[in-house]
Amino acid sequence: MDPRHFTLAQANRTLPFVTRVVGDLVAKAAEYRRLDAQRRELATGAKTAEAEQVERRMERLQGELEKLAAELGPIGCELKDLDRGLIDFPARLGEESIYLCWKAGEARIDFWHTLDSGFAGRRPIAELPAAVRGE
Repeated sequence: MDPRHFTLAQANRTLPFVTRVVGDLVAKAAEYRRLDAQRRELATGAKTAEAEQVERRMERLQGELEKLAAELGPIGCELKDLDRGLIDFPARLGEESIYLCWKAGEARIDFWHTLDSGFAGRRPIAELPAAVRGE
């Protein structure tokens, strides 16, 4: 099945939902990393009730992260970097597949990149033809 391709307008319309989900993902991932550091520190000693509690919380967080990430599936966007809250929306530039690129904290989608250039190759949306931008 061919993946969904977004226009810029379609992708921007998903941002209120995507922003909420990605915000939750980024916050829970940060908590998971904090707990993982705490777990490693506690692992230097004997297994304690505190260490077991940390491990249980990490297991719950892992499930919550998986559930939140799954919420993005029906939208058709792709989570590329959990730490930065980086999302790509498949789009077309003529016959070429590209990504419309959004990062947590950005008000709208202002960048795009080719499939192989990734985040480092982000370019301004203004470079795209008006038809691709939905104008």
